[in-house]
Amino acid sequence: MATTPETSKTAPSAAPQLPSFDPMAMWQQGQQAFAKMMADSLARWQAFGDQYATIEAQVSTQAQAAVTNWAQLAKDAIAYGTQLSAEARKASVDAAKKMGVGA
Repeated sequence: MATTPETSKTAPSAAPQLPSFDPMAMWQQGQQAFAKMMADSLARWQAFGDQYATIEAQVSTQAQAAVTNWAQLAKDAIAYGTQLSAEARKASVDAAKKMGVGA
């Protein structure tokens, strides 16, 4: 007597379900991702602009202080030059008097 191989009585398993392709959902996801990217970029640019404005204000203040110091140094140099010139004239008159030059 011939025996037949036993076969499984269960139905073959179905192929795995692949998600369906929805172009509108993909479009919406792309738009949301792009909007988030742009919002993040704008926030970074705003932070950069704020930081740049702070640094610019500091540089401006320091430059104004440097110009004020330079102006004071220039005034002091001119006053010192005038003082030296007056002393040089006085010293030359005194030297001439000592040498017997009459005025």
